[in-house]
Amino acid sequence: MSVTTSIGNVFKSFRDKFVSGSLTQPASTVFTHLNIDAELTLALFEVLTAEAIKLKWQDNYLALDDGLLLAVERVETVVLAEDKCRSCTRIYASHAKYFPQGLSEYQHAMGATESEAMLEGLHTWVKMDLLALLDATREQPLHCTVIEMNTSAEAENSSSFRQVILGPVAHLASQPASKKKEEHAFCPCCLFTESMPAFHDLLQTSDFLGIRLFASRDNEGKLSADCRVNGEDFVSAVEYLKQYAEKWPQRGLEFRKQYVVVRTSRHSVNQAQLVQARQAQL
Repeated sequence: MSVTTSIGNVFKSFRDKFVSGSLTQPASTVFTHLNIDAELTLALFEVLTAEAIKLKWQDNYLALDDGLLLAVERVETVVLAEDKCRSCTRIYASHAKYFPQGLSEYQHAMGATESEAMLEGLHTWVKMDLLALLDATREQPLHCTVIEMNTSAEAENSSSFRQVILGPVAHLASQPASKKKEEHAFCPCCLFTESMPAFHDLLQTSDFLGIRLFASRDNEGKLSADCRVNGEDFVSAVEYLKQYAEKWPQRGLEFRKQYVVVRTSRHSVNQAQLVQARQAQL
């Protein structure tokens, strides 16, 4: 059963109940020319609601109370077997203050049906990417580790900080961990710091960036990697990610995947944490 079939039947009644006469903001121009899929956007609404995230249906997109605007595009579904499908969707996000120009990222997933595969992709995005995006739109991130670099200019009162918000890491290995340890124990920083030279020029800008990092090694030692910045391929990081995967202790088929967000802020996360620690000691 397709997502359109399974969700489309309830879409009209949902729209009539929650949308009619309830719009409080004009439609976001970021989504105007996109091929937004209403049924998949509704599916994302239901996933977010199940996670107790407050939001509203706003024209053809979702408006979270935190200020994020979201919409979903259907990309493709590939039927691999009678009970095996591979799907690809694309979620667009925007925030009036932090990244009004918008950004996007793809969701790849597997399932017994098209519906199951696409819903799995949406669930994974909420558990991983959304946490990083939400923390990136807070002055003081709540859940994610932050790498902070002082990029202050010489002029007075021009302090700024380039901050890398590290989302959760998806990690899978087909064999138990070996006794041989990695030179540096695997942590949320590793995927980014190991490929950091590739992002040197981007880190010198003030652009708001959403970065997908992926590295894998199969049972025979074959390396694979992928990197995207704001949804677009970023090949400069691929070789660094492969070199990182080559150093992993042997655990059969293994992959590590993460979404990180880079922003510029005049507020130092590290300094705020020091202040909070001192206050707690008083």
